[in-house]
Amino acid sequence: MKQANSATSASDGAEPSLTARIRERYGDLSPLERQLADVILACPGELSGYSATELAGRAGVSKMTVSRLVRRLGYAGFEEARLAARRGGDWGSPLFLLPPGGPASTSESDPAPLEAHFQRSAEALAATARQTDPALLAQAARALADARRIWVCGARNSAFLAGYARWQFIQVRGEVHQLAASGETMAETLADLNPGDRGPGDLLFLVGIRRRPPAIVRLLRAVRERAIPTILIADSHSVLEAPPPPLTFRCETRSLAALDTHVAALAVIHALAAELIPLTGPAGRARIRAIEDLHEQLGEL
Repeated sequence: MKQANSATSASDGAEPSLTARIRERYGDLSPLERQLADVILACPGELSGYSATELAGRAGVSKMTVSRLVRRLGYAGFEEARLAARRGGDWGSPLFLLPPGGPASTSESDPAPLEAHFQRSAEALAATARQTDPALLAQAARALADARRIWVCGARNSAFLAGYARWQFIQVRGEVHQLAASGETMAETLADLNPGDRGPGDLLFLVGIRRRPPAIVRLLRAVRERAIPTILIADSHSVLEAPPPPLTFRCETRSLAALDTHVAALAVIHALAAELIPLTGPAGRARIRAIEDLHEQLGEL
């Protein structure tokens, strides 16, 4: 329970990270504690794999110095600091996912780096396919088809994924909007969303891949309170800060690099769009035809 609460607090910005604690207190550290802190700051993700003795040996300090530093940082002991480093990796911080030292060395027996990255992407797709329920996908596609309006939303890397979803959906249906448009706040749009108690209502299509800003977490809570149907695209390994909506799809995003791969999330969005096309029927076909006619009339392509 404590770990889940810590993850939630970190995502809401309430609990400072391991590196933030070090930088905040760096000026008050003794020379040996700074020596140890420099080793941690160089690659904080490594801390999760070390014992206190191993970390002391790497930094050239005593185990007592390790104990003093973690207590000075506000942790009850080394194990709590180690879990904080692990959460940084689980939460997707590139700093915590960087490999130790410089670029990883390869030998002739190792797979080529490019090939290995493509292989990891293929594995992410396969893992996501295994955990995606076809019946749930069909249910989400039906919700997309029946909604009065669709509002897509995402932040940081999730913003381009939400944009991709909108570009796919508007090919076969109208009333697909961005929440929120440039220069607007979420509240100005959210106030108009209607769950549709007496007919088709609005639907939120939210992309929340890990390292979700607090605003996205609060939005998820707000739409749940307002009973707005929601489709959530999330990663498969970070803690979801609020009970996820029934139509949640978890995607494998871990990669060989310090940055996530989003191929699986794109594949799920594409699969939803493919399921949506036949559900729109003649109206969807007519929309595609009208769009193509306008492309020619406007000379856009």
